[in-house]
Amino acid sequence: MKKRTRGYSRLRWRIGVYMFLGLPLVIVAMLKLRSWDVCDEVKQHQISDPFKPKLAFLFLARHFMPLDILWEHFFEESRENEFSIYIHARPGYSYTEENTMCRFFVDRQLKNPTQVVWGEATMIQAERLLLTEALKEPLNDRFLLISDSCIPMYNFEFVYNYVMASEKSFVDSFIDYSDKQYNDDMKAVIPHENWRKGSQWFTLTRKHAEAVAADSTVFPMFVQYCKKVVLPDNWTSDPVKNGTKMPHNCIPDEHYIQTLFAMKDLERETERRTLTYSRWENHVKNKGREGWHPVTFTFQDSTLETIKYIQAFRNIRYETESRTEWCKVAGKERPCFLFARKFTRAAGFRLLDQVTKYEKAVPS
Repeated sequence: MKKRTRGYSRLRWRIGVYMFLGLPLVIVAMLKLRSWDVCDEVKQHQISDPFKPKLAFLFLARHFMPLDILWEHFFEESRENEFSIYIHARPGYSYTEENTMCRFFVDRQLKNPTQVVWGEATMIQAERLLLTEALKEPLNDRFLLISDSCIPMYNFEFVYNYVMASEKSFVDSFIDYSDKQYNDDMKAVIPHENWRKGSQWFTLTRKHAEAVAADSTVFPMFVQYCKKVVLPDNWTSDPVKNGTKMPHNCIPDEHYIQTLFAMKDLERETERRTLTYSRWENHVKNKGREGWHPVTFTFQDSTLETIKYIQAFRNIRYETESRTEWCKVAGKERPCFLFARKFTRAAGFRLLDQVTKYEKAVPS
């Protein structure tokens, strides 16, 4: 009995020693497993909801993207399941690692672009092609038309939350009382009271993007009757001397979506303002293009003060309708503009140098 007791005691002692020595290893192993679980949870959170609605960025470009370095910074702060990118460039132009500094632009050009001519319906055809392509992705929920000369005014998170917080589209629109651009030949399809004007730079909900892409009534009228006019060198404003009155100088991209929404009774579902800032000046550039044109911001113009000035806008005045559009989203006051144009490449580099200052988000 003593031998068995002695052997049993020796066995208990050995088990105790093993447990004492082995317990830290077990704890470390459990902590490692837990840390792996936590890492997996963090990674899963970073991947986030695979069904999260996306912003579709629709870029209208000539060929290369002069502000690609700014957009690289903008998109690298986001998650890839939060946005899609589509670029309409001239036929035959492709975005590669050799010709763009933004990796998110590589191979994002449309495969079936049209040759765009300023002041013609090809401009709105390009917009429709972008929308049609973007609508193929079921998770694209908002559609933002962006110029190749645009810069983002805030970081991606702020832009995403701003746009998604509104249930409406943002379409700059006002009643055009002038007869200078409306053609009476349209009236069988487009009544004069539905003729609208505004900025071409929009942000659309999916419902409204589908309405534009599916339109087969208003767009043909623009192709046929809404065209720019290039005046001859000997033109004067006196109809007696010219033998005719001033022809209709219609710029399609300033009228199309606004007029389409008026026709389809969708204006109540829109914020009648654009999210893209442009500074306009009245000057004579050349024959056929006299009037108001957007100012180009150069390296010298692109200062922190300029950015703060644009960020400070909280309302927009429409004199023709005696209307002030206060900039609110979901009932809260917000900055009027998320983007601004027209900026040169040199301006983009200067702004990137100040990026931590100028992209400061407005408190929610």
